[in-house]
Amino acid sequence: MNRIVLLVAALGLALAVAVAASHTPDPAPDTAPDTAFSAARAMVDIEEIAQAPHPTGSEENGRVRAYLTGRMAELGLNPSEQAGALSERSVERLARWGDEQAAERQITNLIGVLPGRDRDGPAVLLMAHHDTVWDSPGAADDSTGVAAILEAVRAIQARGPAERDLIVLFTDAEELGLDGMRLFLDEHPLAQRVGMVVNLEARGGGGRASMFETGPGNAQTVRAFTRAMDRVEGGANSNSLAVLVYENMPNGTDYTLARERGIAGVNLAFIGRAHQYHDPASTPEALDRGSVQHIGEKALEAADHFIRADALPAATNNAVYSDLLGLVFIQYAPWVGWLVLAAAAGLLIVAVWRGRKVGAVTFAGMGLGALGGLWLAISGVVLATAMRGLAGPSMSRAGSPELYYAMLRRLPWLEAGVVLSLLAAALILFGSAQGRRRLVAGA
Repeated sequence: MNRIVLLVAALGLALAVAVAASHTPDPAPDTAPDTAFSAARAMVDIEEIAQAPHPTGSEENGRVRAYLTGRMAELGLNPSEQAGALSERSVERLARWGDEQAAERQITNLIGVLPGRDRDGPAVLLMAHHDTVWDSPGAADDSTGVAAILEAVRAIQARGPAERDLIVLFTDAEELGLDGMRLFLDEHPLAQRVGMVVNLEARGGGGRASMFETGPGNAQTVRAFTRAMDRVEGGANSNSLAVLVYENMPNGTDYTLARERGIAGVNLAFIGRAHQYHDPASTPEALDRGSVQHIGEKALEAADHFIRADALPAATNNAVYSDLLGLVFIQYAPWVGWLVLAAAAGLLIVAVWRGRKVGAVTFAGMGLGALGGLWLAISGVVLATAMRGLAGPSMSRAGSPELYYAMLRRLPWLEAGVVLSLLAAALILFGSAQGRRRLVAGA
């Protein structure tokens, strides 16, 4: 029983640490210093932008663009528009959303520049998309990103002149197929000067913001980003496993196109409250202000660091990296990982040898222990898959956006079911091994 108490205590402590590590910072008020990011100031723009859904080509999208053009002019960005045609695929998707004039719609990007001392050198591109899906006001995706950029630009100006230009880009038709970013990269002259990208996204309505995508040869980029995040509460939140997973997913963001062309950058997003993603519930009232503060601070400090740096990070080798609960950030070359694995294998061999020498370890006991662990892992996979089937709406990959969004809305219930089923499996196996029928029955 003492072991069970210790196990529960350890799990409780781990949960408390995880909750603390996932806590968003308190939103700064509108009285915050001019050089700091304020979620309260950003919320003024979010409430104006996210009044209603504003997909590409809609009347509401036109209203949002007019508002953003005015705000960019106030900030001295000298805004301009870039218009272009939608791709055939995007036209088809817009038509499925009920737009009877989909074939006549155009992309309209908004572009501005905050000049630096060097007007000819590599520039930093700070961007988000201003369009939404057809039935969501998009307070998070991506009104938060747009508003955070406006507030970040204001704070950067308050900090004084920078070394290089900051290009501000609000793309259109991201939700349709990344058409706005593709148009910018293919046809706008400023695209040739971009040496670093900071992109803001969201897949939900809350949670801490993390960096989930970088460019090729990212060691210098990650190191520079980490230094910039020293000024943000919790530091850098990122790990290379997330980048690897995202690279193998079928979807992408505007930065994905830049990464494919070898342009360095960092992609920031928060993914909590997943049920709000592309949903009518994504309103300013439902948005986590702490998430606005967190992604805004990260965008501000990343962009400010890059535009004031003597040189932008170069593409070298890829790095393995991760933050440890937002307290420490580690980064090393991939070959170091093999040394760690070799050291672990060596320690295991030493432990087995010592155990055998004192008679505390037998090969039969090691085999039974390995089988027990394998049995627990297999049981966990089977139970998690069963819970996934119960959560629906299909056991296979979602074949349509509607099914995907339905799955996201059910995600909290799915997570709770998986946790309970795995806990039950662990208790059943432990109780069976100990011969405790009551524990097994309770599990």
